[in-house]
Amino acid sequence: MARGRPEKNLARFERIALVLSGGGALGAYQAGACAALEKCGVRPNWIAATAIGAINAAIIAGNLPHERVQRLRQFWQEFSRRIADRSGGARGWSRSGKSALARFFAGRRRWPAMLLRDDEPVLSAAELRVLISKTVNFEQINSGAVRVVFGAVNLASGAETFFDNDRHVLGPDHVLAGSPVPGLAPVMIDHHLFGGAALPVCALDEARPADTLCFAIDGYDPLPGVNGGISRTAREIAAMRRTYDLRRRIAVLGERLPASLRSDVDIRRCLCEATSATMTILRLVHEGNSMDLAAKMADFSSAAVARRWRAGESDIGTSLAHPRWLAPPPRLSGVVVHEVRGGVAAPPH
Repeated sequence: MARGRPEKNLARFERIALVLSGGGALGAYQAGACAALEKCGVRPNWIAATAIGAINAAIIAGNLPHERVQRLRQFWQEFSRRIADRSGGARGWSRSGKSALARFFAGRRRWPAMLLRDDEPVLSAAELRVLISKTVNFEQINSGAVRVVFGAVNLASGAETFFDNDRHVLGPDHVLAGSPVPGLAPVMIDHHLFGGAALPVCALDEARPADTLCFAIDGYDPLPGVNGGISRTAREIAAMRRTYDLRRRIAVLGERLPASLRSDVDIRRCLCEATSATMTILRLVHEGNSMDLAAKMADFSSAAVARRWRAGESDIGTSLAHPRWLAPPPRLSGVVVHEVRGGVAAPPH
């Protein structure tokens, strides 16, 4: 029970958020990280996800806390096994029929390799629906116990769309709409076709202000380029920080205004934008190297899944081992960002 208790310094956060992006097979890293959070008693009450992250999010929100790690393991083991069978994967399995991923969860470390074809989807939508139905209870998702937002792209308009269990009754189509695996056919929802990932960080910016601890977990995100370019996730976080910092400064300014000025209509309107809420973002990035990225995203072999799962667990351990990372931001800052990239922690910014 002691292992299941949250850290004491988590008590100040009203919202524990989880943001999961895409990356195909790299989603195993997210699954390992989510499993580690659950084992530490850090349980999100708000999740935004897209692509393969939507499947991991559905499993977390669609199960009771004590079932989540088991269901994550079940999904990724079955996922790997089905792909191995489809690829004629005798190379991916022992003669006894037990997968390397199953042996990993049992504590063993010998991992045979498995090759995948890259000219077709790794699994059909029908097969994914079967796996999702085995591991996700959508009644639990739609109960609202955990706020869930799934992102996808409207193929007709090109607009990013977010399906929220506060406004929609979510089902398997909303999970598959973000194209969780390469080559998946578009999904029809309300007479519109959806396919492709929508960045879920934006959804957090639209949420009600609250003291938030956010775990933003990316299977892949490129390092800044030689020309100074940065990833879209990094841009979205930077934009959100500017907004929070401004609202935080308005709140500080409002505290120093005399009562006579607070009655002014224009000033009252400005103060309505103020907030004292803060956000601490722990951003985890598994893969920052774009070399052979397509092959990595399509590598659902039991060896790769086990390796990435373990990396996710390790990076969560690295994050939670630094209690200073969970300290409140400076008074005039609304957001502080900490990053672990490839297992290496960067200075906060």
